[in-house]
Amino acid sequence: MRTLLFLGALALAACSDAPKHDGQAPPPRLASDSAPADLSKLKANIPAAVADTFTPLPIVRLKGIPDAPAVLADAAEREQGISRFCYQEYGQKVDPKLVGAVALVVTMERNQIVGVRVGAEAWSSPAGTAVERCLVQKAPQAWKLLPGERVEDGRYVVQLRFRPS
Repeated sequence: MRTLLFLGALALAACSDAPKHDGQAPPPRLASDSAPADLSKLKANIPAAVADTFTPLPIVRLKGIPDAPAVLADAAEREQGISRFCYQEYGQKVDPKLVGAVALVVTMERNQIVGVRVGAEAWSSPAGTAVERCLVQKAPQAWKLLPGERVEDGRYVVQLRFRPS
């Protein structure tokens, strides 16, 4: 028991928060800078801004064919993985900086997509044509309407735009 008390007192003495004085005076206090400063006279050393390299995506339009109804546009958006796949696999692997847009004409019959063709396109390089072929092949299989959704028979335009991520 005595040993335990002795060790407790030793630990308490070793861990105390009391300042230790080795006979030296504490260091002098730092003086605060109270001189008035006029910051409006300081010159900035910032380089000039670089010119903006953003290029807007092209917009392609078709006259005489209405834009896709909301439910058809939603189906295309839901399955945008197919569009992204076509763009990355068939376009970006050939041209990593490929930018473009395509207007797909979608033919609907009995509430199903029966045909897709390219109505208009604008690409930054010829690699875009392979993307179009892929979209024409895969979109009818991928773009499905949800149960209960209806689209009148006819032709509609679905706009797709692509740029590197």
